[in-house]
Amino acid sequence: MTRSLLIVLASCSVAGLARAAGPGTTAVPVLQIPMSARAAGMGTSFTAVASDASALFYNPAGLARLNAHELDFSFATGQGETSIQNFAYAGPTPFTGISGNGYTSAGANLLYSRSGTIEVNRLNANGSLGSSESVSAGSDLVLSGGYAERVGMTPIELRDASYQIDHYLGVGGKYVRSTIVTQTGSAVAADMGYLVHSPEAGWSFGASALNIGGKIKYSEEKEPLPATFRGGFAWQGGVPSVHNVIASVDGDYLLDEREWHANMGLEYFWVKSYGVRLGYQINREDAGLTLGFGLRWKGRFLLDYAWGLGKSLGDQHRITVSYRFGGVPPSQRGRQRRPFIESIPERDQLRGIEDKQPEFNEPAPRPRAVPRERNTGVPGWIY
Repeated sequence: MTRSLLIVLASCSVAGLARAAGPGTTAVPVLQIPMSARAAGMGTSFTAVASDASALFYNPAGLARLNAHELDFSFATGQGETSIQNFAYAGPTPFTGISGNGYTSAGANLLYSRSGTIEVNRLNANGSLGSSESVSAGSDLVLSGGYAERVGMTPIELRDASYQIDHYLGVGGKYVRSTIVTQTGSAVAADMGYLVHSPEAGWSFGASALNIGGKIKYSEEKEPLPATFRGGFAWQGGVPSVHNVIASVDGDYLLDEREWHANMGLEYFWVKSYGVRLGYQINREDAGLTLGFGLRWKGRFLLDYAWGLGKSLGDQHRITVSYRFGGVPPSQRGRQRRPFIESIPERDQLRGIEDKQPEFNEPAPRPRAVPRERNTGVPGWIY
């Protein structure tokens, strides 16, 4: 058996392991690994909560809720020999949007993972071992981008209070390049999301479709990316200057695997600086409890950590370091497009009209003489 044949067999073996992420029908399982430490600490119950640069992983519409520019760096451990790093940016734009309702934002993301090494043996003609070496088991590169804006507002008037419901819509796309030993493939996919939020009531609902339409080809057959549908509810309350609480319930469905998951999450922040998170995942191979904490310093520097307890008691860790800058007031974020006003004719255009004298068939009437009042020496207002 030659070295090239062994490498091909190893490639097929690793590809089979990659497709066995669920019931065994999709490729690039790194797309199912939550990168944001904040979302991971809440059990990935984040579809209706998304309000930072990680929104591209859960609900692109959540990008519109950012009021400042944000840079993120995340990395994950506890995935065997696989190492994962993620760089993200998201922030508001100065445009009023396609719908003209403001709250426009854009984001971009770069994810890179490396899957460790495998042993490749070379045999001699007589069947004895000739040589052995370690080669890379594979790697994944994912480039993502997205855009979101507020597409409408629905006012609700009640007897004792009034509420405004904001509707956000977001779209995104990604390019995936995956390598398994010597086999390399690439694919593109689309994301879309919808989020509705009531600032006065604190309720929000989100729904998204991720990794839609993409298939990757390693050798002869194409394998689909993990198309995922997500949906969830969230509630946010508390006194902003003292404490803030977010509770969420979330679910997702993997289309090709025909597998569903349920997630619950809780986040509590005190004086906008110290936070703790708790989550639980249901119907997952590594389902279980998740814990996390967050630190905020001067509203600019953020540190988030999450720990997950898997089914096999294998610890999984997520760390995210963020920097926020260039905050935009909500009054500017919510600026709407001005109504269309027809242009006023230029002075040169009006000059030709002014030069023309109006034509009348009859002469213009003379002004009527006004009779003078006699001076009686008594102010007229007395009478």
